[in-house]
Amino acid sequence: MNPTNDRQQQLRTGRQLEYFTLGWNLTEAAVAVGAGVFPGSIALIGFGIDSLIESLSGGILLWRLHATDTAEKRERLALRLVGVSFFVLAFYVAFEAGKSLLRREEPETSVVGIALSIVSLIVMPLLARAKRRVAAKLDSGALRADSRQTDI
Repeated sequence: MNPTNDRQQQLRTGRQLEYFTLGWNLTEAAVAVGAGVFPGSIALIGFGIDSLIESLSGGILLWRLHATDTAEKRERLALRLVGVSFFVLAFYVAFEAGKSLLRREEPETSVVGIALSIVSLIVMPLLARAKRRVAAKLDSGALRADSRQTDI
């Protein structure tokens, strides 16, 4: 196979994975926040906001993967931006966990939350593995980093 055609195919695959990631995270956010608002579940609302933050990384990767060349500058910037999204996510999780601990909030049980967690535990590792395969073929540190966020 022609290396240029193979790269184009890997870029298409990478974009498809990121579109799926973005769609998944936005759906996850809508379901979690929607299910969390009515009973006042801070945990579900937090899960939904976490999904929105993860969508940031997916959007960055889509921007990166729409460049069909090997633009090193764009790759480095995408890697930095994904790194920033990691910090935003870590800050948010630490903040929410600390707030819950200080307020001694009891975790609520939610069938929607449990179902969403189970499906995510199945889908996300498969998605992360697929992203790592494409990242290796494209030699993309940004996509590799995004796959780690998908794992987390």
